[in-house]
Amino acid sequence: MLLLQSVARAAAAAPAPAWLASLAGGLRGFASSSSSFSSSSAAAGAAGLVEVREYTLKPEGVKAFMDVSAEYADVRKELLPFLGLFTCDVGSCLHRVTHMYAYDSFDQRDTVRAAALKDPRWRKFIELSRPHVQYQENKVMLEARPIYAALQLPPTAQFKAPPKAPGSSGKVVYELRSYQLSPGYGSVPKLVEAFSAGLPHKVAADPDGKLVFFGYTDVGMLNHVMELWRYPSAQACIQARQAARTVPKWRETIGSVTPGVQHFTSAFLHPAPFSPWQ
Repeated sequence: MLLLQSVARAAAAAPAPAWLASLAGGLRGFASSSSSFSSSSAAAGAAGLVEVREYTLKPEGVKAFMDVSAEYADVRKELLPFLGLFTCDVGSCLHRVTHMYAYDSFDQRDTVRAAALKDPRWRKFIELSRPHVQYQENKVMLEARPIYAALQLPPTAQFKAPPKAPGSSGKVVYELRSYQLSPGYGSVPKLVEAFSAGLPHKVAADPDGKLVFFGYTDVGMLNHVMELWRYPSAQACIQARQAARTVPKWRETIGSVTPGVQHFTSAFLHPAPFSPWQ
């Protein structure tokens, strides 16, 4: 709120740069659209766990895997804290699926997964789907709650996709952005601090993008950061990226974190028809 008030006061002064006035209006609109979430839910408690599972499928088995996943989608939703399942459109392995789950703790994860493995329906799904999977990888990530607080966002598990705009011709895209940071304890905190300050400015110039998840690894390749954004189309994502590059504060943010980034990737994903996130 302090950031919003400061920007609003600066924008009211004359003369104000066009980008600053736009930022003030964008932040006011963002705060209004987020008013349904209580401030306590955005920052209370420890960071939630988000498990990201990536399955590289056999190219000839993609359709069969997706068909059996659709058949058992209700079982997955019943037994697991299922957030979404996506296929890759561009930017990564084209026969890979990414799916995500939310847990309160590792104890809860152990309990939930043990119960699922006792369910004959889930065991049947594994039996039918496993022949089509070439390689499995997973990581458990912690939500970067300071970023959520800066953007007045709820925890990832509470994300609700907005309704599709009437007459929209584009296909919804989730952009998965991944950063591998330099080794050391300070890499992730530095990036989170910088993004907490810079992302509100980026969001103000990006009315179509919705941040769904921002987290860093707790188990897996350490110092790995992922962010997931939802856009109404791939073109909207590209336009948002171009707009962000014109925002001085965001350019400053990127400049401050780039030296600590070893590599960075971006991929466009499409949600499966049975995915809770659409």
